[in-house]
Amino acid sequence: MHAMQGVWLALAVLGAAGCGRQVATVAQPAVAIAVDDTSVGCGMAIAGAPGPRAEAYLAGQPAPLKFGSVRDFFAFILQPENRHQLGQLYVQDMAGADWRRPPSSPRSFIDARTAYYVAWQPLAGMMGPTFASFANAPAAADFVRRHGGQVVRFDDVDAALTAALDTRCPAPGSAMHARFRACAAGSGMADTSVAVMAGMHDGRSGMSPGHAMSAHVPH
Repeated sequence: MHAMQGVWLALAVLGAAGCGRQVATVAQPAVAIAVDDTSVGCGMAIAGAPGPRAEAYLAGQPAPLKFGSVRDFFAFILQPENRHQLGQLYVQDMAGADWRRPPSSPRSFIDARTAYYVAWQPLAGMMGPTFASFANAPAAADFVRRHGGQVVRFDDVDAALTAALDTRCPAPGSAMHARFRACAAGSGMADTSVAVMAGMHDGRSGMSPGHAMSAHVPH
């Protein structure tokens, strides 16, 4: 009898320890994108920008840093002075989302470390070329079939890829071509949407808002 009580006590202690680790993670949840939020780095308003957003907790900070672009997010977290103080990281799951008007709800964010990313894809983000982010491999693969690019994981993204990222596959003979030979070329229609959306956000399109919104983007 006493032996069984000891077993149950041990299990309770382990359970409590496990709960403690879980609480530590939940203490850094994704938060909503507010209308007045600005992106780390460029300082531009996030609301109204196309493409997935991201959030990053740093050690000792009660609120996450917010990024209007997944590429800007990677550029920040990959800096040597930032890597050692990273907490929970989030990106938006773009499966079923409107690229032009991404959701602002915390529920749209997923763990950045387990997400699937599409590099070299043609749809522009806040500052131009960016990564499309997804919660699972089938959604990322479906995006590649429709728009082009190559699926990569969190640990595949390094400073060299982030700096070289473009809205089309690496050209033969370029530094990135050998590394991303599997990159699939997208459709011409998707390429057209890049120029439209990039212009929409910085005022260079010369098109009326109604006309610009007719660009082909995933929903």
